[in-house]
Amino acid sequence: MHFTSLAGTPSAGPPPSQNGQNGYGGNSGGGAYPPSSGGGGYPPQQQQQQQHGGIPAPPSSSNAMYPPLRQQIPVPSPPSSSGAGAGYQASAYNPGYMAAQQGGSQSNGGSRLTGDPKEDYPIVMAIDFGTTFTGCAFAFRKDPEIQEIITWPKQAYQYPKVPTISLYKLDSPDFLDWGYPARAVMMTPNAKKHLLLSKFKLQLDDQQEYIEPLPLGIKPLDAISDYLGKFHSHVVKEAMKNFGSTYDQSHIQYCLTVPAMWSDRAKHVMRLAAVRAGLIKEDDPAHRLIIVSEPEAAAMYCQSKGDQFNLQKHDRFLICDAGGGTVDLIVFEVVDVNPETGIRSLREVTRGHGASCGSAFLDANMEKLLREKFQKYPLTPMGWGTIMDTFVNQTKPIFPGTDPEMYLQVPNIPNLPDANDMDIGLEDGMLKLMVSELHERVFDPVVKDVLDLIEHQLKQTHCEAIFLVGGFGSSRYLFDRVTAKFATSGRQVRVPPRAELAVVRGAVTYGLHQGSIISRVARRWYGVDSAMDFVQGVDPEEKKTLSRDGTTRCKDRFSVYIHPGQSVALGECVTKKYMTWCYPRPLDCPLFVSDSAEEPRYVDEPSVKKLGDFQIPMPDIPGMMPGSEVLVEVKMHFGETEVRAEALVLGQTVTAVCQWVG
Repeated sequence: MHFTSLAGTPSAGPPPSQNGQNGYGGNSGGGAYPPSSGGGGYPPQQQQQQQHGGIPAPPSSSNAMYPPLRQQIPVPSPPSSSGAGAGYQASAYNPGYMAAQQGGSQSNGGSRLTGDPKEDYPIVMAIDFGTTFTGCAFAFRKDPEIQEIITWPKQAYQYPKVPTISLYKLDSPDFLDWGYPARAVMMTPNAKKHLLLSKFKLQLDDQQEYIEPLPLGIKPLDAISDYLGKFHSHVVKEAMKNFGSTYDQSHIQYCLTVPAMWSDRAKHVMRLAAVRAGLIKEDDPAHRLIIVSEPEAAAMYCQSKGDQFNLQKHDRFLICDAGGGTVDLIVFEVVDVNPETGIRSLREVTRGHGASCGSAFLDANMEKLLREKFQKYPLTPMGWGTIMDTFVNQTKPIFPGTDPEMYLQVPNIPNLPDANDMDIGLEDGMLKLMVSELHERVFDPVVKDVLDLIEHQLKQTHCEAIFLVGGFGSSRYLFDRVTAKFATSGRQVRVPPRAELAVVRGAVTYGLHQGSIISRVARRWYGVDSAMDFVQGVDPEEKKTLSRDGTTRCKDRFSVYIHPGQSVALGECVTKKYMTWCYPRPLDCPLFVSDSAEEPRYVDEPSVKKLGDFQIPMPDIPGMMPGSEVLVEVKMHFGETEVRAEALVLGQTVTAVCQWVG
C-alpha cells in the first residue's frame, strides 16, 4: 500500500514501555581446515523521533500494487493501558511473541516465564556461526565466568571451535554428518560417494555480485539449519554437564552472531534457521534469541580488556573482525564505565563496513595456485584435503618466514611414484614455493582488501586503537601489514588475548549486559511507499494520481524513515502518521531499503529493494463501519540489530507482523 502526505507538527514522545523487560528478540563444496594461528534495555528518558508520513491509498490501489501476504497470522492486540507489545516484535514465523508479552508462553516452561529474560533464562549461550569454524560459549548470570565448549566428536585435539562443514550424499541432498566426522569421511576411499559442503555461510552475503548456488539444489537455509541443528544438540549436551539437575535447555537465552554487513533479510534467515535447528521454538518470546553483530560482540570483548589497553571515557577504537569468510569493521567510542561491573557503554561512531575477504579466500587462492601446478597430476579428494591441511597448519601461520622460498609437503601422487617433477618445483615429495609468488598470488590480494576497509573507516573518524580479532585477525602477517600502514604515535594496533574467541566470548558478555551498545549508525536508507505532492517538471506524468482526499499526488515515492549515517539510540523509534480506509482489514506497510549514495525518490528505482511487508492488524472497534477512515501511527525501531515495527491504531498499540521478502 502506498501513502499520501499528512501534514502535521513533529513531536516527541516517551520511550516504549519496558514492562520490566531487558532485551529485544529483537561468519559450495570444498574443504575446511583447522585454524592457522539484543538489544537491551532502553536508556531512561529516551525520546522518539516523530515524523509525519502520508495517507494510505484506498484498498483497491493497494491490492493492485501488492499481492496478498503469503501467510496471514492474527496477532492479538494488547491492553491499551499497559503498553504491552511496545517492546517486542511479532513475526510471521513467531506468533507467540504476543503471548510472551502478556505474561507467559506455552513452551519452555509455560507459566514459568515471567517476561523478564534475566529471570526466565539464567544461562546465556552464544553461538559464533563462522564461515570456516563455529564456536560456542556460555555463562550463568549469577556466576558470569565464561566457559567455551572445547570437546567435539572425533576431534584430534581440544580446541574451542569446530569446522563449519557438512557431509551429504553425492546423489541426494541427504544430510549425514558435520564437523570433524564429516571431514574424516573425506579422508577415506568412500570420499567420492559424498559431498563435503563448506563456506555455505557466504550464501547470505547480499553484497556479492554473484553467488554460485549450492550443489544438489541445497538451499542456504537448509544447509545452515542442518548444521546448526547437530551443532546445537552437541553443545547443549556438553554444557549440561555443568548445569546440574536444576537447569535444562529451556533455561537458555541465545546470542547468535552475524556479520554487521549482512542485510536484514540475511538476519531473518538466521532467525528462521535457529527455529528449524531447535535453538528456539516458534512460540518462544522474541527476546529468547538475540541477533548480535560480530563487531559489536568483539567490541564487548575488547572493552572487557579495557584496563589492559587503557581504554578511557571518550576513547575511540576500531574493531577489525577478520574471520574465515567476512571482514567487518566499526569504530566505537567509550561513553561511560559502570563503576560496579566495569562494563563500558559503547556507541557506534561510523557506519559498519565489511566485505567477503577473510582467510578462506587465502585458501581459495592457494588451491587455485596448486591446481595450476598439479594440473598434470589429478589428486584425489583425500589428497587435496591433505595438502590444504598442510598449507593451513604449517605454511600459512609462519608466512612470510625469513627465506625466499617455503616448502609444502604433498601426498602420494598417482602417475608420479618418485614424487619428483622439477618443472613444478617438486622434489622428494616437497613442493618449493617462492615467497614472492605467495605474496602476489595468495596473500597480498586479500590483505590489500582488508587494508582498504580499514582505511575507509579511518577516513571517517580518528581512533586511539585498532583491535584485530577473529581467526584471520590473529595472523602475524596481517598484524605486521596493518601496523606498518596505520600505527602512529597516537594510535596503537593490538591483537587481544585469544583473539579468535573474541566474538563468541563477547557475545556472551553482550547477553549478560544487554544495552551496553547504546546507539548504532544506520547502514542504508529505509523508507515506505508513499504518495506525495506531485512536482510538475520533476515527477513523471505516469506517476500522477488523484488521492481520495481530492489532491493530486505522485505515487511510488520513497518516504524516508532513516538515512545512512544517522545515529539511532537504543529504544529510539521513528514515527509517521498515515490515514487508511482499509478497516477492518490489516494495513500492509511495505518497507524498502537502498544502499545508494543519494536519497532515492521512487521505490521502483534500481537501487531500491523491497525488504518486506509489515502487516498492521486493525483492532475491533464496536460500531465502526468497513472502509472507515482510520489514523495509524507506524513506529519503526532501527536502534537494534534487527528492524522491528509497531503501530498505534485507534489508541491501541499493536505489534506489526512482518513478511520478509526472500
